[in-house]
Amino acid sequence: MSVEIKGMDEILNKLQQKLGDRKLNAAEKAALKPAGEYVKNEVKQTVALFRDTGATEDEVVVGTVRKRGGENVLRVGWNGPKGRYALVHLNEFGYTRYGKHYTPRGFGKLQATYDKVRPQYQALVKATLKGQLL
Repeated sequence: MSVEIKGMDEILNKLQQKLGDRKLNAAEKAALKPAGEYVKNEVKQTVALFRDTGATEDEVVVGTVRKRGGENVLRVGWNGPKGRYALVHLNEFGYTRYGKHYTPRGFGKLQATYDKVRPQYQALVKATLKGQLL
């Protein structure tokens, strides 16, 4: 999942003037962490609706903030001993076996969750960055 926040240029420019590049980068990373935890909790609630053993829910993780293409990026995904990331893909998009298409209970649920949490995620990041301006 990736989210682009519009209207952040003004806030980032003010922070850059106030803090400098290095501290601005640290501020961005600090703002992304709680937002990533929020998304993680929402994803866990979504996959809990169609759980069997609970392993898919247990393996939801938030990665570390990294620079990609000059921007800080935080990924939410699956990692763990049971390898649920492959099953999540099949559950989200469905699959075809012997010419018949199957639509599991979780079909499209993660995309719907992403669309639902996107505004709250953006607001959380924005509020955290604005709080650092004060």
